[in-house]
Amino acid sequence: MAAFLPLAILLSLLAVGATANNGYTTPSPLSPPPPQQYTPPAYSDKLLVRVEGMVYCQSCAYRNTHSLDGAVQLPKAEVSVTCHDTKNRVMECKRAIADESGYFLTELGVTKVSDFFMGDPRKACHMRLQASPDFKCNNPTNINYSSIEGAPLRDEDKRWTGQGYDNVVYAAGPLAFRPAICPLKH
Repeated sequence: MAAFLPLAILLSLLAVGATANNGYTTPSPLSPPPPQQYTPPAYSDKLLVRVEGMVYCQSCAYRNTHSLDGAVQLPKAEVSVTCHDTKNRVMECKRAIADESGYFLTELGVTKVSDFFMGDPRKACHMRLQASPDFKCNNPTNINYSSIEGAPLRDEDKRWTGQGYDNVVYAAGPLAFRPAICPLKH
């Protein structure tokens, strides 16, 4: 029996050591954080929003597709940006005319972030095609949803602070018109 006593003491010490943790508690496994809505980093509660993009004339070879292969820039094309407020009403609408290379840049006024629909200009604003100066290429396409729903804005991290508000340049498009008449394919 004396031979089993050291073994019994050793087993009891191991059992006590396994249950006691010298006052420390083991943290429970971390659960993943709940999904959160994206909010753009803001240094101020006001934004000066600018929107840039390109307008093209789609190639006849890709008519009725969403391809811009072979497309050419469309100078002087007219586009518009429309933004909605917290109640999904139009709060601002601006027109822009593309330069000689088909590039456009338009600026909205300084606005509180919370005034935009869902508090996010990317969800509140959309670009649409308005008019083409080229009568040979004046049918709007729906590439990037530019004629029906409006092309959504993309945040490409063009942001800086100054004068009590944030400056943000969003991108939209590319947008495209297509030729009204294309030669028949043989």
